[in-house]
Amino acid sequence: MAILPICIVGEPVLHRPTELVELDDKGRPSDEIVTLLDDMYETMDADHGVGLAANQIGVGARVFCVDVSEHPKTRDHHGTFVLCNAEVVTSSRNEKAREGCMSV
Repeated sequence: MAILPICIVGEPVLHRPTELVELDDKGRPSDEIVTLLDDMYETMDADHGVGLAANQIGVGARVFCVDVSEHPKTRDHHGTFVLCNAEVVTSSRNEKAREGCMSV
């Protein structure tokens, strides 16, 4: 695994749409994407982040990892989730949260 450099606001990769990740017939990503996700987790953990998208490390793939092991609204310790081909949807609720993007 490797700790990767984080792209900073203004870098072109952060302004381009990401590409869908190919999944096999069981919904699993390729070994290359799994390695990328391992590197992303290590990068996120080393920088004490809680979430990291592939474009934040210069890769235009639609993958994201998020650590919810100490979510403040629950006692549950879920661990880290990895999302492939996820889409952001808006909520009708007006929720406020602190922004902690590692690219900002």
